Amino acid sequence: MQNLDLLLEEYDLLHMKEEILKIAASSIGIRKENIKEDDIPVGSSKFGGLPDLPSHFSFPAYNDGYLTFLVQLNLEEAKPFDKNNLLPNKGIFYFFYDIMEQPWGMDEEDEGCFKVLYFDGDLTKLKRTPYPEETEDYFPLPAYKVTFHEKFSFSEEFEGAEWDDERIEDFYEFREHIMQETEEDVNYPMHYMLGQPFNIQNDVFEEIIYYENKEKLSWNSKEIRSKAEDMVLLFQMDSDDDLEVMWGDAGILYFCINKENLQKRQFDAVKFTLQCY
Repeated sequence: MQNLDLLLEEYDLLHMKEEILKIAASSIGIRKENIKEDDIPVGSSKFGGLPDLPSHFSFPAYNDGYLTFLVQLNLEEAKPFDKNNLLPNKGIFYFFYDIMEQPWGMDEEDEGCFKVLYFDGDLTKLKRTPYPEETEDYFPLPAYKVTFHEKFSFSEEFEGAEWDDERIEDFYEFREHIMQETEEDVNYPMHYMLGQPFNIQNDVFEEIIYYENKEKLSWNSKEIRSKAEDMVLLFQMDSDDDLEVMWGDAGILYFCINKENLQKRQFDAVKFTLQCY
């Protein structure tokens, strides 16, 4: 993680450090390592290539084909950075999505456009699993090893210190810098788990709650904001040239889950949406 004090000083916010840390959310940053897939141990965290599945798991079917494998995240590798102890201690998350059509996830016809699987059994039973069939929509992502690190994320709206307009603008620039992890003129893709989503349009949590309950709840209502507080960002996947993916117009995929469902490991209850510029 970047040196926080140096970054705060760069944006003339060092004197606000205590207030800023109060609104900081703990996230788990994700970086890629360019290693041949054959050299990535089975069961390790990885983007793309082929997933390491147990024999009783299969590629999720969708429409007339299959979803594309995005990433597998080994939780034993990620757990040291889970400061709020939200994730299971072990197991693997697998994320799949229709990367050809790229549904935004909140329309009725989008049902089944993504899938999150969870396995917490014996990792020695995993096998690198090929796609069931290669069709014209067959588009596996390039394989990259995954590493994890500590990361801060911030909401765009918060209660607390009263800042003047100039300081608020400084904070938003600081927020974007630290969440995008800009280092030496390199902008790393914003792949991470937990904390606050990097919203491109509306608040991601509130948008999911609204479209799940749009017959019952009004937009920007107290009820939506209350329910949004119980949401957890399970995983956020940015557009990424290395992985050859562009979500809409330089967008982001968000996989979210209610805290209670996360505690019960009910990952069939994960919600999904896509936002782009």
